[in-house]
Parts: sequence; C-alpha cells; structure tokens
Amino acid sequence: MMISGLQQDDMMKKITYLLIACAMTLFLTACGAPTIDASSEEAMKTSMEEITKDMSEAEKTEFGMAIMAVSMQVAMENMGNPEKAEGAVQDALDGKTAQEVIEMSKE
Repeated sequence: MMISGLQQDDMMKKITYLLIACAMTLFLTACGAPTIDASSEEAMKTSMEEITKDMSEAEKTEFGMAIMAVSMQVAMENMGNPEKAEGAVQDALDGKTAQEVIEMSKE
C-alpha cells in the first residue's frame, strides 16, 4: 500500500517532534529513574530527564544519539503505517535503561 505524500509528511513531522523532544530532554536534567517510561509524552520527558541527571556531557551525547538512531530505525521499519510508527518508537524505548538503548542503537 502506497502512502500519500501528505501522510509521509505528517509521519515525518511526528517523528521529528519526537526526536526534538528527546533531544531537548537530554539537556534538561532533573531527578533519577533508571528506565524510560514511554507511557505518555510527559512521562517520557520526565524519565529521560531522570536518566540523564548524573551523566557527563559525553554520556548525554552518546545516549541522545542512541535514542535518535533507535527512533529512526524503528520509524523506518514502520514507514508503511504512519499510525503505528510513532507508537512503535515509544514501545521500543519503553522500559529500557540508557545502556540498553545504546546497545540497541549498535545492532
């Protein structure tokens, strides 16, 4: 099934917003939680802030790049289904530690 250019644009906008939100949370560190909670955008933002609070700048950069790599990989795997793509990215990251995300990005 071909998806229209408009649907692709909408999906790419959503993915872009998700990636921007993820990148922004890496720089807005707060309190500590060991895993990503992707049950909602707010929960994801909060959990990512908690994960990165004690990281060095180099570790934050590595984690941010890993999140982007995993997000893009999952989004590309689900390109034919824009509705599923966003949820698949959240599902892939949910419950993962920073180290698990980094390892996933290297697969």
